[in-house]
Amino acid sequence: MSCFELHTVEYGGALPNLRDLYTVRCKTKANKIIADPSHPSHGLFIKKLSKRKPGYVSIAAKTNRLKDSFYSQAIRMLS
Repeated sequence: MSCFELHTVEYGGALPNLRDLYTVRCKTKANKIIADPSHPSHGLFIKKLSKRKPGYVSIAAKTNRLKDSFYSQAIRMLS
């Protein structure tokens, strides 16, 4: 057997959608960062002052690399 062969595993149910899986993990990681004030990225999650539409202030991003980063996506998901 070659080390490059893929092994399949029988899975009883349907696999979860990758987008849903990413969304859940992203929100979980973001909430852990928000809850930990000693985390280096804690300061990136700034709450909005508006009571009508609570959420977080988006990061000003000029490049697609920053717009597509974890932090920008997490803030958009939480807002």
